[in-house]
Amino acid sequence: MPPANGKDPGLFDNLESRPKAMLFADVVGSARLFKSGEEDTVRAWLAFVDFLKDSLLPSHDGRMVKTLGDGVFVEFEDVADAVRFSIAMPRELAKVNAGLPPERAMQLRIGIDTGDVITTHDHDLYGYHVNIAARLMTLARPGEIVATAEVRDALSNELDGEFEDIGECHLKNIAEPVRAFRVHPFGTHPKVVPLLRYEDLLPTIAVIPFTPRSRSKDHFTLGEVLAEELIVALSRSSEINVISRLSTTGFRMRGSSLAKIADTLKADFILSGTYSGDERHVSLDIELADVKSGRVIWSERVSEDVPAILQDPSAIHRIAKDCQSAILRTEIQMALSSRKQTLDAYSLLMSAIGLIYRLSPRHFDYAAELLDELITRSSSPPATALAWKAKWHVLAVQQGWTDSPARETALALQCTRTALDQDPTNVTALVAEGFALTNLAHQLDEAEQRYDMALEYNPNYAMGRLLRGTLYAFKGIGDAAMHDTELALHLSPIDPYRYFYLSLAASACIAGENYERALELADRSLRLNRAHTSTLRAKAVAEMRLGKRGKARRTIEELLGRQPDLTVARWLQNSPSAPYSVGREFAETLRQAGLPPD
Repeated sequence: MPPANGKDPGLFDNLESRPKAMLFADVVGSARLFKSGEEDTVRAWLAFVDFLKDSLLPSHDGRMVKTLGDGVFVEFEDVADAVRFSIAMPRELAKVNAGLPPERAMQLRIGIDTGDVITTHDHDLYGYHVNIAARLMTLARPGEIVATAEVRDALSNELDGEFEDIGECHLKNIAEPVRAFRVHPFGTHPKVVPLLRYEDLLPTIAVIPFTPRSRSKDHFTLGEVLAEELIVALSRSSEINVISRLSTTGFRMRGSSLAKIADTLKADFILSGTYSGDERHVSLDIELADVKSGRVIWSERVSEDVPAILQDPSAIHRIAKDCQSAILRTEIQMALSSRKQTLDAYSLLMSAIGLIYRLSPRHFDYAAELLDELITRSSSPPATALAWKAKWHVLAVQQGWTDSPARETALALQCTRTALDQDPTNVTALVAEGFALTNLAHQLDEAEQRYDMALEYNPNYAMGRLLRGTLYAFKGIGDAAMHDTELALHLSPIDPYRYFYLSLAASACIAGENYERALELADRSLRLNRAHTSTLRAKAVAEMRLGKRGKARRTIEELLGRQPDLTVARWLQNSPSAPYSVGREFAETLRQAGLPPD
């Protein structure tokens, strides 16, 4: 005899409330399809339900709560699994329909919601979100999947499905309207392609969250954190584009192919890896792949204490710097081994920049050819390429590789003015014009205006900070010079042309009369690139003023080996600081260290 309250004994004992994703699906028009005499259709449906239980659900980590005659009620721990399952169901049902007459083909309508539900001892589910999922199924049209906003928000991105907003929907016996979305398979609708300008085409890198070797979904947090730290570090470079973490996290633990990731994220390089360890220590295996060739161009094994790698940025910065250096090497090697007409825009730009900073006459000249190729490809020359060509003209004068500084000055300013005519707010072009006005035209007040404008648009543009600080050094404003150049060093921890930053920061310290720091920075710069003559001059002056006359003389000898015709008089003729006392004092120290007077 049933109990007086009408409930089975123990059915609602030990109730458990947990978040789940619920899915309801049924066959549209089942009354017509399953009527007497249509046993083939019924058998096909029942076989399909068995396939769901035995194959499709286990592969999506789902559980059949119950079958409903012409429908199913399914639960999932993970919303992404529910969405993937909902998209797979119609695809698999189409295979069943291929064996039926067209008029007997079955179509599903599907509803999905997520939230806390009550689980009974016999594993049935109850609650508000169960009702919502069931009601959304009745809202769906044949072949449609409808889900709540909570389902959409629970997914990290659109890799599991595309969502089409159908607004606030009124459901039977539900007091408040429910925001609902149609769910489509990924790739159903064409993506909006960003209208990138030619100069925006820097190489793009995507950092995929690292995968635990245990493949446990409970241990991917550290992989996310490490990826985020690397994204932040790489983002501090102005020479590459970095895909955001929210876009890359959808590929976590998917095992997607390089081509799939690259096509989805529009990336040129993919950084990924695996790790093992615990909350105290982690071992990482990292690799960087070039999408075009499909080759791994850099890899490394890192073993670190977890607190150290998260609290001390040096390890992350080193990895990021190695990655950027590998990208640069790859582009330079391609440029040197390929016809420049066959190179992509970003390959032309990246390899030209790299070859400029090698400060080798042969590579320096080829860098100009690469920039010219990039500039002439477009009817509207890209502003960034013009800006770098202007810098090329400035460096040609500074290195003594031209017989006409006046010609280089005119060409540099022609490049920057063309760039700024196209885009008056282009920060790279503004800084390049400031660079040319400072070092070639010696119009420091106008140059300062360009730097100020660039830094107003982008206060974190490291090169702008560096060159404005150098301008202050030329004027003898030591404290301001050191402030800007030290901030530039902070903003560019992984810049592949770090030697240039260190060199100009050393010059700023000369103006600020901090000679120990100047010598430290100059030595570090020269370890990275001994061909930069400006660094040798700063080092000689620092050594001389620290009383290290013998070392200063040896530095001047090295300087003259690289720039044999340099004299004090010629340096004063070309230096922006010559009209200022700081410049005259610098020249006198060079003379004392052994640079010929004229």
